Amino acid sequence: MKLTNDQFEEVAYIFEKANGNSHSDYEKGIISASELTKFKPTELEQIIVDGLEKSIYDGSTDRISAYWALGKRFNRNLIPLFKKWLQKEFDLKDPQAVYQLLISLGNMEEPVFNPDRDGGSASWETELNLRDAKAYLNK
Repeated sequence: MKLTNDQFEEVAYIFEKANGNSHSDYEKGIISASELTKFKPTELEQIIVDGLEKSIYDGSTDRISAYWALGKRFNRNLIPLFKKWLQKEFDLKDPQAVYQLLISLGNMEEPVFNPDRDGGSASWETELNLRDAKAYLNK
């Protein structure tokens, strides 16, 4: 099953809800209108993982959306896959995908960002993000 960008947004909110996060009326509306609520969060997680592993998301934008949504799951068991995908995106020199993966890993308390950044990071800091990704991957 290949998810669309809109469905990735739905999945992200479903994951957040499963984690006990509160939502705005807009986000609640997205969740209530979603046909994906028929799936358990674990099933949605597997759908995304399978799609990424089978390379059905061939566009960078789709992969970034998949990483973003999956990162909302906060499943530390996925860290090895996130590392694998980080290596792939690093090798492809895709700075936005690298950044999203760093954020997802960082949210799972992985030490991905160099301490000299004072805990801050930004998507436009391409060289710093690539540097931090390289250092993390080489650990």
